[in-house]
Amino acid sequence: MTVVQKIDRRQAQRFQADFNICFSINGGAEIVSNALNFTSRSLAIRSDVLAQKGDRITVYFGGLPALEGEIVRVFPEGFAVLLGQDSLALMAHAHPDCSESAFHAAGAAGPVETVTSPFIRTRSSVPSRALISSGVGYQPGYNRHFLSIVTPDLEALENISAIRINADDVRWTASALKFERRNNRGIAVMSLNDWQVHMGAAYGLKISVMTEDRREWTLEIDAEPIAEHLESLSPMKMAVSA
Repeated sequence: MTVVQKIDRRQAQRFQADFNICFSINGGAEIVSNALNFTSRSLAIRSDVLAQKGDRITVYFGGLPALEGEIVRVFPEGFAVLLGQDSLALMAHAHPDCSESAFHAAGAAGPVETVTSPFIRTRSSVPSRALISSGVGYQPGYNRHFLSIVTPDLEALENISAIRINADDVRWTASALKFERRNNRGIAVMSLNDWQVHMGAAYGLKISVMTEDRREWTLEIDAEPIAEHLESLSPMKMAVSA
């Protein structure tokens, strides 16, 4: 079932995922595997390791600090982890060491392993379009993602104090921000980790741009074009990971 088909099943509020992770159960050895699906509060992990409901688990992925959770369900393909509020807060921070790739997302030449989406329409009071760029990073597969906002309204991106992103009830402040002007266009580029881009593919993204003089404008991106971008990565990702 594709990501878009999963999105159509909104009643379940559970969405397909495919990003690499590392985990340990009850302080044991670290095991490399990948995610199966997720909600905004939990993560299902593919594994044949013997696990029991109630086991404590530590999960690492996307350059994030260790995430702590509890196994709440075991099934033939693996198990599901309930994430606490502290871990959800950590999930909302992207890896900071990505300034060079941020310029690739803004349109500069990048490595062969970088894929950029078509322009995505947004709903906003400021005329704008969005782009998502994904490239190979510190783990196998496409795990560096960058969201670019392009607008002809140059003043809209001047004196930015913060950009906040919301997917369902999960909120975070954008990191690795880069701003530039090119051909009478303003471009803002921000990093997304695997969790964030999959949340966007499931729930869509609402972005609030705040300026130093306390002005604010917002734009919304639907889930489907983000999901289609992730689907476009799948065959290439398998080739890179092999």
